[in-house]
Amino acid sequence: MKRLRWWSIGAGVAVVVAVAFVFGLGLPRRTAFLAREAPNACALMAEGASPFGGASVCTPLGRRTPPFGHPDGQVFLLLETSTGPAAVRIDYTGTGSGDYTATAVEIPTWEAPGISHDTAERIKEGINQRGGLKTVPWVVHGAA
Repeated sequence: MKRLRWWSIGAGVAVVVAVAFVFGLGLPRRTAFLAREAPNACALMAEGASPFGGASVCTPLGRRTPPFGHPDGQVFLLLETSTGPAAVRIDYTGTGSGDYTATAVEIPTWEAPGISHDTAERIKEGINQRGGLKTVPWVVHGAA
């Protein structure tokens, strides 16, 4: 009976430590921020200066909250532009403060979630037409 009590106390302490760790990382706050801001990602791309020119179509592909918070959150988009399709990742930082920064960067097809093989091939063609992947991030919201 004593062993059962010690095991249950140990399990309870492990649960408390795990929950404290998750909240200490700010995961719930960052996830809530991303859930609130992800639907506006296409509008951010329309407002910010893009190396692709204007996007005629913007399709959200998904979002991700890294566990250790660098960046605080990421949103993945598929853009149809005048220079061809592009897969873009928006990285959000400073989400705990009043104003956050969102930077965008073009990503390779293997990093874009949920795209079909045909779409990946179209994106690869667009990358080749533009002369390669745009790996230099640009600011779409907030401080530079």
